[in-house]
Amino acid sequence: MGKADLHIHSAQGDGMATVSQILEYVEHETDLDLIAITDHDDIRGGLEARDLAVRGNYRFDVLVGLEITTLEGHLLAYDVETPFRMMRSLDATIRKIHEHGGFCIVPHPMSWLTRSIGRNGLRRILVHPDPLVYFDGIEIINPSIAGRIIHEKARRLNATDFHLPETAGSDSHTLSLVGTAYTQFPGRTADDYRTTLKRGQVQASGAFWGTDAHRELLRIAGRQVFKSWVILPGQHIRDSWVSRREKRVP
Repeated sequence: MGKADLHIHSAQGDGMATVSQILEYVEHETDLDLIAITDHDDIRGGLEARDLAVRGNYRFDVLVGLEITTLEGHLLAYDVETPFRMMRSLDATIRKIHEHGGFCIVPHPMSWLTRSIGRNGLRRILVHPDPLVYFDGIEIINPSIAGRIIHEKARRLNATDFHLPETAGSDSHTLSLVGTAYTQFPGRTADDYRTTLKRGQVQASGAFWGTDAHRELLRIAGRQVFKSWVILPGQHIRDSWVSRREKRVP
């Protein structure tokens, strides 16, 4: 069985480690077969990881990914090549992901500690009339506090109501937490993962963070908050301004 951690944050976003450092850590300190960098509303880390993986001849595969902020909460997107505008409707975001040939996973569903898609949003999408508006999977194990508090509820509702393929991801912002939660799947490659996800043959695995992990998170909390609330919003504003300015150039 292969192991995939497809929820990792880098220093391109609010993580502490560079993309290069993450790849080296995965290569030498884990047995992961597949990873994705999923920075918030920023695809640069995902693209960099894919390019470095090809040049570095690593033993594992890399999917391009990002974590998009929709009006109803966060959504993980994979196999996309361009950034997506944040704060759009959930329906429109999902449709765009599938139009671009990608797939999407619901991270930390129904959590009240972070921006998360709620039960009503999940149920609405599950019966959506548009064939392009659907979830490809749901993150049942997210080892953070935000994921832990809703783990049993998410697992129970998925078993009784949602019936989505179940995944897990570390949601790591530091190197030592990469791979603490992972998705098991038949095979080893990115193509194997795509195929088995569609068939619902994936399995969520991993462990919730303990005392040592939370001590580490407390040590970086100040830097992470500064990046999340000051640096990254400013960056998104500048990128949006530059994009609009370029579109006006004849």
